[in-house]
Amino acid sequence: MQTTLQNPASLSEQTPSRLVSFWRTFRKSRTGVIGMWMLGIVIVMAIFAPLIAPYDQSSSEFVGIEDIYNPPNAEHWFGTDDAGQDIFSNFVYGARISLIVGFFAAFISIIIGGVFGLVAGFFGGRWETFLMRFTDIMLVIPDLPLMVVIVALTKPSLMNIIFVIGILGWTTTARVVRSQTLAVKSRKFVLRARAIGADKRHIVTRHILPLVMPILVVQAVLAISLAILNESALAFIGLGDPSALSWGQMLNYAFGRGAMSAGAWWALFVPGFGIVWVVLGLTLLGQGLEQVLNPRLDTHHLMPGRPIVRDEAQAKPDSSSALLEVRNLSINYVNDGKAPARAVEDISFTLKEGELLGLVGESGCGKTTLMLALLKLLPAAGQIVGGNVFYEGRDLTTLTEDEINTLRWSGISIIFQGAMNALNPVRTVGDQIAEAIIKHHPEQSRSQVLGRVDELLELVGIAASQRDNFPHQYSGGMRQRAMIAMALACNPKIVIADEPTTALDVMIQAQILELLDELRKKLGLSVIFVTHDLGIVAELCDRVLVMYGGVTAEYADVDTIYNSAKHPYTQELLKAFPDLTKPKKKLSSIPGYPPRLDDLPSGCRFAPRCPAAFERCHKEQPLVQSVGSNEHRASCHLLEASK
Repeated sequence: MQTTLQNPASLSEQTPSRLVSFWRTFRKSRTGVIGMWMLGIVIVMAIFAPLIAPYDQSSSEFVGIEDIYNPPNAEHWFGTDDAGQDIFSNFVYGARISLIVGFFAAFISIIIGGVFGLVAGFFGGRWETFLMRFTDIMLVIPDLPLMVVIVALTKPSLMNIIFVIGILGWTTTARVVRSQTLAVKSRKFVLRARAIGADKRHIVTRHILPLVMPILVVQAVLAISLAILNESALAFIGLGDPSALSWGQMLNYAFGRGAMSAGAWWALFVPGFGIVWVVLGLTLLGQGLEQVLNPRLDTHHLMPGRPIVRDEAQAKPDSSSALLEVRNLSINYVNDGKAPARAVEDISFTLKEGELLGLVGESGCGKTTLMLALLKLLPAAGQIVGGNVFYEGRDLTTLTEDEINTLRWSGISIIFQGAMNALNPVRTVGDQIAEAIIKHHPEQSRSQVLGRVDELLELVGIAASQRDNFPHQYSGGMRQRAMIAMALACNPKIVIADEPTTALDVMIQAQILELLDELRKKLGLSVIFVTHDLGIVAELCDRVLVMYGGVTAEYADVDTIYNSAKHPYTQELLKAFPDLTKPKKKLSSIPGYPPRLDDLPSGCRFAPRCPAAFERCHKEQPLVQSVGSNEHRASCHLLEASK
């Protein structure tokens, strides 16, 4: 098999193309371009100061009394100061000091604020509480007065001023970065990275930081302008470094030595204009960069936390032939000061090799929560409070994070709902598929990994040449195929498909379903298929688990469910499903809505909507009981009454 390798030349060609693409987008922002040119003029002037300045810095050679406070003329374009020195020359050299303070102080601020924001936003808990409360305290204290006190108590050298401004100017960056981190870490592609076994360092460096970096760049630009303003303010009140002439120091000398009394407005105007020019340019540049770099991040899920599991390590699976056995699994969402929301309660099912299990129910019935619990990817508020999940005889609920990381994707993988949200928008599709392979098979060479990526893409019907495309360059169907390829990257035995055809048109849905079925038969996969569509269940599934309100309504093979359903909820779902063999069949919908998990009705959870409910249904929750043979189980009081 031939594999496509990216040689160093091709890799080097990608960087210029991205820079060109960035410039094409950035130049559409007029404010950003204007700001860039304004800042660029000052930077060039500072770098080439010896070539631009007509006189040496602070030169007093051949200065007489008649040269003091001379107005602008042909010899001195911006006039002279109280020492008879050329203001334009001092202005050009002063730009160096102001920019040095701005850039270095901003660098310190961004490092401190960025680290605080990333740690607080990603790790949460006590780290977040401590760091954010400390940040709040620092925000209450006015920056400039505190800088004045600290600089006044220390030697007012240039280095001290840089460190003081940098150390006290990080608070805004910390809060902004924390907010951005919270938004990024809740995206599905981060959840997908955890599912393949990525550790925290990998997630932060490869997924969180690339999307937080744009806001850091914008904050850095704004921090430079703030640092220049603070240095100018300190120098203006006499706390600048007397050996380093900055624009603020020029203002201090002019104001303190009678420039206003002498009518020498130019001595104040020139350095003041320079400060305003740079700050305005940086502000415009920051706005332009924000328009280009700062994406609008939508939140979809909470950051996965480590669930609390009841100690049942000694439990053993009941079925030795089952690849996966879920026994009496219960999951609560816990909120401080409120009763827990019982999202899943006493759910049990088995999955054999090569079997396809359909998980059916309305939105809000606990299907996705159940699937996330199998891989311990629950949100931070989600807790497994009872039950077991046996995979090849091992209870997954008792495994540590490191232990289950080795099993995620290599044993059980998941196709997340909404492929566009589950794919990182700033990384190529091929790179994201390769990520799973590298995490579980680090011994493989780059050529082997790329070859495997190409093989997976071809397997799902995507040309290997599109490996280096970004998610937005794929159609909806192609993105879903890419997610399937990613799920198969490490040859798992079980694939969880969480509504993989959502938001796709009918023809594309059919193609995706046909692909899944073909891959299941070809690779011998066991599949758990979460769906609302009973037609899909009838066509593909071997067994069906019907959930309602977080509990089992009915569990049986597909023929039993369609021909001999016992639970009223299953029967009502079938009434709402069109049957082509019965064209005159009248469709009916189920009145009402599924119950709120934090406000469940007493008794049977389906009773408020059930057409066959009687008094006992509103008082006592029915137990799951066997119905006939073929592992047919249902939870309804009517079954007891019929015996």
